[in-house]
Amino acid sequence: MAATATKLQTALVIKYKDGVDAKGKEKIKSMKFSKVKTSAKDQDIYDVSIELGKLLGKTLDEVVREDQSGIVNA
Repeated sequence: MAATATKLQTALVIKYKDGVDAKGKEKIKSMKFSKVKTSAKDQDIYDVSIELGKLLGKTLDEVVREDQSGIVNA
């Protein structure tokens, strides 16, 4: 029998630049948005991230999609 995975939930994490610390190193902060539709397309998630970055007035450093799946032996 083969194991199969079913997506349970998806979240979006945006990481953005938030100035520099005392040593001159860039500070990276993140925000997590839960309850993203598991069927959301990567491009749609990216596009939303860009708009959120504009609303924050910050430069995005990274966009992360976090998927959690349940695995069962079928």
